[in-house]
Amino acid sequence: MKIRVVTSALFLISTMSLVAYGQAVPAGVATISQDPNPVAPDGVLHYALSASEIVQFGYYGSGSVTSSAVLSGDVGYTSKSEVRPFSLLLAVGVLLPNQSVQGGVTTYEHVTASQGYVTRNWIFNLSDTFSFLPESPTTGLSGVAGVGDIGVTPVQGPAEGPAGGVLTVSGDRIGNTLGGSAERLITPATSISGSGSWSVLRFVDAQAQGLDYSRTSGMVAVNHRIDQRSTVSLSAVYSAFDYSGSQAGASEPNFQSQEINLSYQRLLSRTLNISASIGPLWVSSSNSALIPSTLSAAGSGSLTYSQRYTHASVFFSRGVNGGSGVLPGALSDVVGFGAGRKYGRDWVVSLTGAYVYTSGLTDLNTLEGNPVSPTPVHEIFETVYGGVQARRRISTNLSGFLSFTAQNQSTNYSLGAQNAFSGTSETFGIGISFSPRSTNLGQF
Repeated sequence: MKIRVVTSALFLISTMSLVAYGQAVPAGVATISQDPNPVAPDGVLHYALSASEIVQFGYYGSGSVTSSAVLSGDVGYTSKSEVRPFSLLLAVGVLLPNQSVQGGVTTYEHVTASQGYVTRNWIFNLSDTFSFLPESPTTGLSGVAGVGDIGVTPVQGPAEGPAGGVLTVSGDRIGNTLGGSAERLITPATSISGSGSWSVLRFVDAQAQGLDYSRTSGMVAVNHRIDQRSTVSLSAVYSAFDYSGSQAGASEPNFQSQEINLSYQRLLSRTLNISASIGPLWVSSSNSALIPSTLSAAGSGSLTYSQRYTHASVFFSRGVNGGSGVLPGALSDVVGFGAGRKYGRDWVVSLTGAYVYTSGLTDLNTLEGNPVSPTPVHEIFETVYGGVQARRRISTNLSGFLSFTAQNQSTNYSLGAQNAFSGTSETFGIGISFSPRSTNLGQF
């Protein structure tokens, strides 16, 4: 019975991540893979302290070259307890710029914590993800390019949260998602579940042009385990997006979305897992002229592979989001991947990347004074970002790394959003990390 309860708990937690972020990301155990020879993650604390130098080309304009020294640290912990499972991921850093155009000293923080409680017939979970970032997140645990944290498993970071999506040149921003869930086993194979989440994006710079917003979402679902390898679920999701607190977008209309999703998850083998979800998506707003009511499709899917020396995943998602501070609501299609492999005792190579096609919900005909046009026109952003990192052991506790990250974004609208990033930038990073073997803390 305990195995069945834990399996159902993992399925519910992975479903919660889809509600909170609207994206399919591979489920897995949260570990920090800085050490080329990590030990088993359960009940183990992993941490790494790094010093690096990053050089950016094109971020502050075509032809610009800037550099920063970075001091950073990562922490990952997963408890052993099956009754009160707890996990924590933390990334923090200080960026010391070398050019005046970059402004003063900046910091970044990203933390994800999850606490579960499993009884004979009930499963509860409470989670929170918080980030404070100086720029739009892209690769790695922190989302800050060049600091050496590409290769964290699972491949889930701030780029999937409210601060991610369309890239912006607005400054410091706070993103937070708080979620809770409960599941009740009806039979050993069937359960009903409910969950809720609250997300917020806030730009804290006085000159920032970003659109602040909050999202409130709720879900109810019926879940059924077909066999030891397969689970199916039918869920209904409601989300409300509120822009009323935004200084830059006080007149932006609020909107709502409703979804009905059929989900399927199957363990194909000990190393391969597949999941998929699809269903209709309704969007309505407080101003139908600016954001017309639409009927579309939402969906997600992922394929993950994991064994001793290699982990890899590909994922796809389609759904509504808050527009990342650039657009007052958007519909995004995301295709992404992540991979990492250990070579011998001394090398670890990691890759990650994504392509995002974002269509704003606002009808540009209304903004341009042509509301009678029969065909809505929406602002489109195409975003590509990715990174590669190689890490080599220097001694038992020291390792060095080299990384390269690139991003490109374009739009079909000649005016474009004022705070949207445009063009291409590359970031190179080189650094050294102190990452001792994990210390077993037992269970809480």
